[in-house]
Amino acid sequence: MHQRQQRGGGPAAAPFVLHVVWRAGSADAARVAEELRAHFASDRYDRMAGGVGVKILLHDAGEPESAQPPAVDWTDGQVVAVVALLDHAFAADSRLVSRLNDLAAQAEQAGFANRLFPVALDESALANLGVQALRWHRWPQGDRYTGRTGRLIRELTHEFTRMLRHWLASGQGRQEDELRRYREKIQVFLSHSKHDQQGEAAAKAIRDWLNDHSALASFLDVDDMVAGVRFDAAIEDVIRHGVLVAIYTDSYSSREWCRREALLAKRHGVPMLVVDCLQAEDERAFPYLWNVPVIRMDVGQPNRADVVASALLDEMFKDYLWQQRIAQHGQGAARTVFTARPPELATAAVSEGIAEGEWAIVHPEPPLAEEEQRLFDDLLPNVRVSTLNEWIKFKEA
Repeated sequence: MHQRQQRGGGPAAAPFVLHVVWRAGSADAARVAEELRAHFASDRYDRMAGGVGVKILLHDAGEPESAQPPAVDWTDGQVVAVVALLDHAFAADSRLVSRLNDLAAQAEQAGFANRLFPVALDESALANLGVQALRWHRWPQGDRYTGRTGRLIRELTHEFTRMLRHWLASGQGRQEDELRRYREKIQVFLSHSKHDQQGEAAAKAIRDWLNDHSALASFLDVDDMVAGVRFDAAIEDVIRHGVLVAIYTDSYSSREWCRREALLAKRHGVPMLVVDCLQAEDERAFPYLWNVPVIRMDVGQPNRADVVASALLDEMFKDYLWQQRIAQHGQGAARTVFTARPPELATAAVSEGIAEGEWAIVHPEPPLAEEEQRLFDDLLPNVRVSTLNEWIKFKEA
């Protein structure tokens, strides 16, 4: 086995550890492994987690004959995922198959913050597997987003987010309910204006894509409302415990409920994505749609719902990495607001009394630009705005 460590050393128990395993000599598996490394070793994940986002270990096992099948230290990270890229050569190697079954049993025993994800690169790889595999070989080739690479990254990003969510909720509820809680779908709230055709069309296109191609659940207000429940309470509950996609069309900023929904997402600090569907003009751009990623989606052009889904899943994963980091360092921090995105003046509104006494707003890397920092200094001189690493150093000084 040849092992190569990529990005993310640091403390003995890293926040998130990803092992990618395949049999040496498989060109397809090696290419997929490199694509996974390139994506999950991104600086954007390191920035969210203070420089220790995802620790990646690549294992090309099986050759030479003296090499041992890959070993996984399940205590190396707080969350540990193993992605096994399986082809006919892997399936024909009894040592590797036996080791894979051992890893599956170890992951099952360790709990849902430790998972093995087999990826079948061909049909023969499915033999003798007791764990549900991602069936790469049956997916269409497509392009960057619709093809196999894009889909695999989306599928794994969703599963990794589930693992982080489980880690954050560990110790809550009965043990026998863990599988049910782990499988619980993440709700995507599609905030849109019904006063232009583009908003309705884009919302339905994204909803249909999510229903057909993902394990995410979509919420399209009236269509998904439970009878007998207050409208405003239901809206806030879904947004507070899910993610929000703001479909920005010409009439979005003028609609009261669209503005409310975006502000609720900002107030509760949930992952958020703006889908830009402007056709003509917006007389008054709503200022609280910013400091989040924006994806262009022209409803009249070929569907880009897959691009939207990829960006949304990425935001979810980054947000949970941030929450994990805060769970380690932010417990019991008084007069402190933690935000997973660059802060804005609206961030100060989430905490009562922030205008009085000394407060801190803590966000991921990088630091605010000078002109943004000056705005906080002028309007909220009692609030210290800093990155997480700066805040930790200040607290420990």
